[in-house]
Amino acid sequence: MKKLMKKLVSLTLSLLLLLPAMALAENLEDYAIASGTVTAPVFVDITAPCSGTLASFDLEAGDAVSTGDVLLSMLTTGFYASEDGTVGAVFAETGSDAAAVTARYGSVISIEPEQMYIINATTSGAYSDVKNRTIHTGETVYFEATNNTRRVGIGRVTHVEGSAYVIEVTDNDVDMGSAVTIYRDDDHTAKNCIGKGTLTRRGDVQVQASGRVAALHVKAGDTVHAGDLLLEVLGADAGPGATADLTAPASGIVATVAVSAGQQVWKGQLLCRIFLTDRLEVTASVDEMDLGEVKVGDTLPVTLDVNGDKVIKGTVTEISGLGVTKTNAAYYTVKVEIPTGSARLGASASVYLPR
Repeated sequence: MKKLMKKLVSLTLSLLLLLPAMALAENLEDYAIASGTVTAPVFVDITAPCSGTLASFDLEAGDAVSTGDVLLSMLTTGFYASEDGTVGAVFAETGSDAAAVTARYGSVISIEPEQMYIINATTSGAYSDVKNRTIHTGETVYFEATNNTRRVGIGRVTHVEGSAYVIEVTDNDVDMGSAVTIYRDDDHTAKNCIGKGTLTRRGDVQVQASGRVAALHVKAGDTVHAGDLLLEVLGADAGPGATADLTAPASGIVATVAVSAGQQVWKGQLLCRIFLTDRLEVTASVDEMDLGEVKVGDTLPVTLDVNGDKVIKGTVTEISGLGVTKTNAAYYTVKVEIPTGSARLGASASVYLPR
């Protein structure tokens, strides 16, 4: 008897649960049905911040993104240290116009070279031999202070023009401004003398650039080595706040991606569109014959194809003022807002309209 009672109770509950759906199906029989699609009424477009080239990316339509996620990136132009040294000054800041900074200060970054002394020399005073008056770029030479043989140094020839040449000092015990005699051997043999010159300090390495500074990788006082990345710039038409990484301003779903990896783009070009999912609506195409009783603000039943038994209440937010003719009838776009989270974007839906 107890088992029978349990079965009766269970059957009764099942019937009660079915009643709303059955009643609903009966109530909606007199409604006209318009097919639609779940969309987002609000979206944001991501555009190129400047002219340039897009880096590789894997963003696709349908991807879910969160606020701050990197969507796409612009390739930057990097500037690198040409030699070892110490950063003396950084005149630019992130967002600076590098060309304007260069015009004002002569560079965006100034580097004091590790090899900071040079000798401006000539073959004047060289030993009377043809080979001693023929200087070769790249050769190692030795020098001593003309008035003090205890002060010596080593260098290499970096530039030759006629009888004049320049030596980059690599090891030195000679005071700046001293006159020196230059030799091809470390014994300072008179027959190997190739000229005379003056030891002076080199100018700092001036790193010049143009474009919008996207990133700085060094600061004053940093030690750098040849090949180290110093700064990166975007195109000159980038605004002060432009960055290489383009991020999602809000959470949503990628609606479209209008570009491909490695593509060259212009400032303001559409790159992708993000649907914001904090609001949802069904966009339906409605026959003009079914619009008589519908107006903005009305509440209409909506069902989703994936669950046709569940009815969602939606609010009419917009009715297009111009219809589109299809097979001898005009159809109007009707937008019905539905509760957030009640459906997936792109889902098929039906809107019920009273006759």
